[in-house]
Amino acid sequence: MLYMAQAGYQPDDVLKRAESFFKETGIKVHLFFAEYEDQYAMIMESAEKEVSDYDIILLDLIWTADFANRNIIDPVPPSLRENIEKGIVPEIFLAFQYREKLWAMPFLANFQLFFVNMDLLNAAGFSSPPETLEEMVDMARRAKELGILKYPIFDSLRKQEALVCEYVWLTGAFGGTLINDDGSLNLTSEPAVNALSFLHDLLSEGLLNPYSLNAEEVFASEVFLAGDCLFTTNWTFLTGLIRDSQLPISRSGNCSLIPISARVSGVDQRNRTSTVSGFQGLSVARNSNNKEQAWRFIKYISSPDFQRMHLEEMSIWEEVWSEDRSRHLDPEIEIKRKQILAVHNRPIHPQYRQISMILQDWIYKALLGEVTPEAALNFAQKQIETEVLSAP
Repeated sequence: MLYMAQAGYQPDDVLKRAESFFKETGIKVHLFFAEYEDQYAMIMESAEKEVSDYDIILLDLIWTADFANRNIIDPVPPSLRENIEKGIVPEIFLAFQYREKLWAMPFLANFQLFFVNMDLLNAAGFSSPPETLEEMVDMARRAKELGILKYPIFDSLRKQEALVCEYVWLTGAFGGTLINDDGSLNLTSEPAVNALSFLHDLLSEGLLNPYSLNAEEVFASEVFLAGDCLFTTNWTFLTGLIRDSQLPISRSGNCSLIPISARVSGVDQRNRTSTVSGFQGLSVARNSNNKEQAWRFIKYISSPDFQRMHLEEMSIWEEVWSEDRSRHLDPEIEIKRKQILAVHNRPIHPQYRQISMILQDWIYKALLGEVTPEAALNFAQKQIETEVLSAP
């Protein structure tokens, strides 16, 4: 099994589960841990061999269509799919669906949330977190005017995949999506342009820290933990850091976690929030010689029993969300539950990696002021259509 030695369930926990599986079944699981940046190349290299180096791979949802299209992974067996559809919300498992087949067992339910430093918000004269993006901007302006913070907002906008993630949830907050109903890419819709314009304007007005353009998610979390920003969005891992950290925001205990605020005039009133998925799943390699054992271990390690023991992460299972123990150990679980139902996926496409690189480039140019947001998205749409979607 190839697993990521970074975010999500920790290597020691995965190793212990593998040892438990061996004691119960006699089947030995060999674990290989790699950095996220190395995984794709390792999987591709293994796929070229007669027999795969890895029977099980940890699948980033953005690789689903790519690996399925290349015949690198097998679809989930019907019996396991039935369990998935009974116990996991569609917002999670459909992220791994392509051409009507499910290609991974969901394992990690990662998504973004909105974090507020309530000490700084109170100092600016507000007692409650913002309910809309407009209110967030008004509060940030007030904090800046009072000299509480030069830059009240911080985020991860470095030119990498995180930048596309931010753009996807923002487009959702403005009532849109990057994908048309027929599955085609649409970067030039009004919500898509408004989302990029919103980010650009935050930078221009000095409300968003310009160093955000150089920051990845871990650095952004450290800025928030140090009490150096009023608002940020980040992945679920930050909730655990807030509980465990000895940095200023954790010592004061005055942090508010809420669903990401959505623009009232641009989003369905039933669901006034928006987020982006960062789900990970477990897949079996097409060229594995141990498929039956591999699916058996996948079912074992992704079970509710395992996830109950590790509530530092958001479980994929609805039954775990509803248990009294879960609510006691994770008092924010209802907030997370509400947020996950408003999730938006990045485009599910075999050439997503190329699409993302082009989109990152043009979004970043717009944020640097080298081109207008509308022009950037028009250029991105045309380049993707010419170089990716029309390519043989």
